[in-house]
Amino acid sequence: MSRNVSFGLAISEEMLGDGAPVLLQGGLDKAIIRASELGFDAVELHIREPGRLNADSILKTADENNIRIAAVGTGLEYSLNGLSLTSPDRDVRALMSQRLKEHIDFAGCFNAVVFLGMCRGRLPNFASRSEYLDRLAEELAPIASYASERGVVLGFEPIVFYLTNLLNTTGETLEFLKRPGLESIQLLLDTHHMYIEDKDMDMSFRLCKGRIAHVHISDSNRQYPGSGNVDYTKVGNTLKAMGYDKTVSLEVLPYPDGEQAALYGLRWMRSVWGD
Repeated sequence: MSRNVSFGLAISEEMLGDGAPVLLQGGLDKAIIRASELGFDAVELHIREPGRLNADSILKTADENNIRIAAVGTGLEYSLNGLSLTSPDRDVRALMSQRLKEHIDFAGCFNAVVFLGMCRGRLPNFASRSEYLDRLAEELAPIASYASERGVVLGFEPIVFYLTNLLNTTGETLEFLKRPGLESIQLLLDTHHMYIEDKDMDMSFRLCKGRIAHVHISDSNRQYPGSGNVDYTKVGNTLKAMGYDKTVSLEVLPYPDGEQAALYGLRWMRSVWGD
């Protein structure tokens, strides 16, 4: 592959429905095979309870189809299992922490990034923001150490306000990651969240240069690039100018269906980086 980035898309073991920004759902093996057939060279796995999955089998399927497992998403631990690192319940926090360590061990089998999104939870009210940030940092620090010891990169994702009220902008997320014990954590940047939350998406990308572990491509309406208001010509030019060389991955709604959305997104990727 002559280009320096991988073209990826989100896949899941479970059927998550049209409201989830995952293009190929309902089985990792078949999704990996189909991703290869569509022309992709990487996937990100949206999973929960990784101990139930066979990493060796998944890796075998990926290798046979020239697909790289680029990242492992942990959001389903929150959305489906109700776990978070800021829960007032100490037992819930402990289980979320343990589950993240399982994700790290699982991702280590593929040399994949583990991204941290909704596992941060939500604030009950804005007055508790400082308390919850302190709690999040306290829980994250040993997880970051665990990942570093195993050579696994963590990517923390700034997330739009309608999903969480805790760490929405790229700038405040960068500031949070200056806390002791969190310096090894990198960024996962998503163009949908950035379009809504950041005043200047181009500047946000540049502020994170050298610390971006993974990029999600998703338009303002959460659909494939070009369907909404994000200036994707500028996004592509910025990433190229920065020398970004990891994965650009489609995390978009399966509209009009998963495969069509995947092909629309791949067309944009190729327009920027070539075949």
